[in-house]
Amino acid sequence: MKQLPFVLLALMNLPSQGATVISVVGLPVPDNSPIGLSITFPVTSTIVSITELSVILDMSGGWAGDLYCYISHDSGFSVLLNRPGRTLSAPDGSGASSLLVSFADSGLLDIHTGITNDGDVSGVFQPDARAVDPANSVGTSPRTAYLSSFNGLNPNGLWSLYVADLATGDTMVLNSFALNIVGSVVPEPSASLLAAAGVGLVLRRRRGKE
Repeated sequence: MKQLPFVLLALMNLPSQGATVISVVGLPVPDNSPIGLSITFPVTSTIVSITELSVILDMSGGWAGDLYCYISHDSGFSVLLNRPGRTLSAPDGSGASSLLVSFADSGLLDIHTGITNDGDVSGVFQPDARAVDPANSVGTSPRTAYLSSFNGLNPNGLWSLYVADLATGDTMVLNSFALNIVGSVVPEPSASLLAAAGVGLVLRRRRGKE
C-alpha cells in the first residue's frame, strides 16, 4: 500500500486559532450617496482556512435605516446591513442613531427585523444577509449573503468593507470596525515528525540503490 507523505498526514488534523483585526476609522459616511465609504485593508495571520467569522461595527450620529453595508474577500461576500428596519409600511427603516453591533451567523436576531426603531443599538445580531437592491429591501426579502460564505477561505490578503447612506438626512460616522476570525492553522512540524521524515528519505534512497 502506498503511504502518504508525512506532511500530508500532519495537515489532515489542523489545530484551530483565532485572530482579530481592528481598524479605527472615524470617518463620516457620505449622506445620500451610493459612492459611500469604501475601505480596503490587509489581513495577515497564521490561519489558512476560516471556520467562523464575526464582524463588529461601531457607528454613531445618523439614521440606521439609511445604511447599506457589506464585507468581501476573495469569493466571500456578506451583507451586514441593508436598510435595517425597512418594511413596506415603514420605508425609512430604523431611526436608531448609533450601532455597536457584533454580526455573527449564530446570533439570535436578524438585524433587519430585530433592530429597535430609535436610540442606541448594541448586542449580537445575525447579518442582514439580504443581497437585494437596497431600494427594495424589506424584512421578507430573501437572505443569502451570510458570513458563512467565508468559511473555508484563506483569510490572508485584502478585504473590503463598504458602507453607504442611501437617503437624505442624518449622517452616520463609522468610528471603527473589527474582524474576529477563527480558523485552522498549519502546525509547525515537531522534532519527531522531522526525524521520521528524514528516516523515510534515507530508506527511499537506499531502496533506489539496490
